[in-house]
Amino acid sequence: MKFYQLAFRYLYRKKSKTFCLLLVLLFINSMILSTYMILYAAEDSRIAMQEKMGSKVVLEVKESSQSMTENETQAIRNLDGVIYVNRLASSAVYPANFNPVTNSDSAEENNWKVTLLSYDDLERDSAFGDLRYRLMKGTMITEGSEKGAVVNGMLADANGLAIGDELKVGTETGNVISVKIIGVFSAGSERNQMDTLPAVNRIENQIFIDNGSYTELFDRVGYHKIAVYTKNPDQIDVLVQELEGFLGNRVEAAAADRLYRQLEVPLNRIERVLKLMLIFTLAAGGIITSLLLGMWMRSRKREMAVFISMGKRKTDIFMQVFMETAAVFCLSVCGACVMGSGMAGIIKKLLMEKNTAAFVSVSLQARDIGAMSLAGGCIAVLAVCISLLPILRTDPKDILSNMEG
Repeated sequence: MKFYQLAFRYLYRKKSKTFCLLLVLLFINSMILSTYMILYAAEDSRIAMQEKMGSKVVLEVKESSQSMTENETQAIRNLDGVIYVNRLASSAVYPANFNPVTNSDSAEENNWKVTLLSYDDLERDSAFGDLRYRLMKGTMITEGSEKGAVVNGMLADANGLAIGDELKVGTETGNVISVKIIGVFSAGSERNQMDTLPAVNRIENQIFIDNGSYTELFDRVGYHKIAVYTKNPDQIDVLVQELEGFLGNRVEAAAADRLYRQLEVPLNRIERVLKLMLIFTLAAGGIITSLLLGMWMRSRKREMAVFISMGKRKTDIFMQVFMETAAVFCLSVCGACVMGSGMAGIIKKLLMEKNTAAFVSVSLQARDIGAMSLAGGCIAVLAVCISLLPILRTDPKDILSNMEG
């Protein structure tokens, strides 16, 4: 009779022992699976955080005459780890078909100008991003939006402007562009400004436009500030050094990843606890399974002696015991997977109760099952080897001499 036939017959004959081993392996595999599910979920959350948390390096020129060029911004885009570049520029321009809002009676040139601010994405790195300004009507300037301008509500009311109207501004050289109003904003602090403040410095006269329109207005375009977003916050210091080496001393580079660092702390704690828990689970699983199989083997010495007397090789005995454990182990894996789908929801609810782990999303995936099967399988093989080691190392004559009868 083949070793696998003997293995299944033994399992069928020793139902209580088989059931006991199944419960032990089911518990161990369930613990391993739960740990891996949370561990992989934490790692996924880290990757998602790195891409979505908005970690960036802010480059700002030290002098207005040393602005960053378009070629330099394109080279920055091509750096490793850079996922987005938000260019920021500003300049004082003349209104061509409207009047600035002012309470000053000054005849100075600045009292007849407005401030033009250009962005690739107005929702980031601006007063809108930190909620100092809020959009009242229309849409923001974003990478995928149409060209246009976002103006202050008081400026629009003073000049009878509305969304869809054309706004014209020009420079000292005579260049004039026309942009469509796509949004109206409010700061809430417009009336708190001093009356003596020139028009160019008033909030009402700040006009936000896209960089494409800004480029059309000026013969030579330069950016005084650039926000460089990275997908690798862990390497942000390396990116700062690379940017400083590329642009020289004419810019100040500052890393802005505080939010990521704050959220990374609890995530690191979760991972450390989970790895420690996994080590304890693997160690305890190996010890318990080895002890259980070891007790079984001591009670099976007579059986082993009979097999040897019948000419069975030690390899066949090992394969029989291995097949017995493997069959029970496979059943425990299937049971752990069934339990794991239910445990995923329970673990997620438990984690959601903790604010520090609210961003961890737990679900049963194929990689979790694979990791559990590999770890649990190693434990099972090791336990079989440990339990059979005394028998395999003993000379067959000694085993037969110890046989009763």
